[in-house]
Amino acid sequence: MSRHESERPEQGESDSPWSRPPLFLSGFPAEVPERELVKFRVRLFALLGDVIDRYHPAPFLLSTGSAEPPSHQSTPTLTTSEMEQPGTPKFSTVEPLYTFDQLTLPEETTNRLLDCVSLVEVAPLVFDTWNLRSIEPNPSTAVNFRGPPGTGKTMAAHAIAHRLQRRILSCRLSDLESKYHGEGPKNLAALFATAKEQDAVLFVDEAESLLSRRFAQPQQAAESAINSMRTELLMALDTFEGLVIFASNLPHSYDAAIESRLLHVDFVLPDRTARKRIWQTHLPAELPLHEDVSIDELADISGVSGRDIKMAIILAAVGAARQRHGMVAHARLLSALSEQRVTGPALAGPAPDSNTTSTELSEEARQTITEQLQQRLAAQTPVGEPAANQPEYEAEGSCEQSRTEEIT
Repeated sequence: MSRHESERPEQGESDSPWSRPPLFLSGFPAEVPERELVKFRVRLFALLGDVIDRYHPAPFLLSTGSAEPPSHQSTPTLTTSEMEQPGTPKFSTVEPLYTFDQLTLPEETTNRLLDCVSLVEVAPLVFDTWNLRSIEPNPSTAVNFRGPPGTGKTMAAHAIAHRLQRRILSCRLSDLESKYHGEGPKNLAALFATAKEQDAVLFVDEAESLLSRRFAQPQQAAESAINSMRTELLMALDTFEGLVIFASNLPHSYDAAIESRLLHVDFVLPDRTARKRIWQTHLPAELPLHEDVSIDELADISGVSGRDIKMAIILAAVGAARQRHGMVAHARLLSALSEQRVTGPALAGPAPDSNTTSTELSEEARQTITEQLQQRLAAQTPVGEPAANQPEYEAEGSCEQSRTEEIT
């Protein structure tokens, strides 16, 4: 019996009709650190215990190892995916949807992303050939993308996966939470296990709550559950060999232990050069544009994100198609853009501050946006469209004015 086995009870010791026999684990190489064995046993025993409690199977032998199972083995070997618990979400990977060529980001942000890619690409050389694995047995790269919504965090995660020629496993914190106590940490462990099995880039969106500080003295069950999730995250980051990317929209206080394991990449609202390129790349050659459309004037409108621009183009195109107009006019693009939530400084104002990720607007900024939108829309006439349609543009402007006043 190895040092990792426990005593097996003699038959008939239990007074109940059925009781779970003690679990044992043996055969680990002596060079595996005891700390790693403890973490492995805790997780494996939790999974096995739940399976045994649920199905009451006959005595069985579960084999595992670093080589192919023996050919004479009669008992089927369970894989990690087959040991998923009832109710545990099944995570799946997908091919990346975007490439680096589709990203429009400041040069500093792009270089930072390429650094993250390089950390993964050079890992075999640095940790194996140069033997840095002796000081870091489980090298992992954990990155946090932080910035306002719509600034390209999700696209960047897919672009990195594409650059590394890997699939991507995406999830949100809501996919991990459970009404059953203790299931959240298990779901998180299953998430990392799936990413490891499929050699995928792990992308956790809306990760603010997961990265925040743990409660020093939890008063409610929910606070204890959150603490357990964050503790499990720390253990997963220490044992996961791969790339995990978190995305958070709001600045907040990170847990010190988690933050020490993260590389931060800041995403900001695009400057004029980036806005112009976004407009250019998001207006397909097949989209019929009126000759009055000026990309330079559209790029002058600051305080908008790439997502705002994309949605404005879609709304303008849908509106033109619905009203059976042959082309999309400049005024229609302006009107559609005004319907999007402006997340930065006033239109045509100074460039956004790269050191801030706040999405709130001051009262003065709101008023300036309203005034400038009204001036731009008033200066535009729907060129090439029937005069009967002009009242509709006025109605759209009035609706936008009322909507803006309601927001402010």
